[in-house]
Amino acid sequence: MKVLALVMAATLAGCASSGDTTKKGDGYRCEQVSSLGSIIPKKRCTTSKERKLIHDESQESLRQHQRNGVLTGGG
Repeated sequence: MKVLALVMAATLAGCASSGDTTKKGDGYRCEQVSSLGSIIPKKRCTTSKERKLIHDESQESLRQHQRNGVLTGGG
């Protein structure tokens, strides 16, 4: 019975804290991200500089793969 009460309290606390929390001016953003193999989303918080860096690295990786003709994935 105590375990059920703890699980319910944790669930309610999690629901109350979920959502997008953006602070003004600094570009700080949190988002719910689903990971492969899990149905439970995780919260990931990043700054605008981190998001820009991730975007730039992704673009460069794509360019390199297109130049080399190397694609991974599929079957």
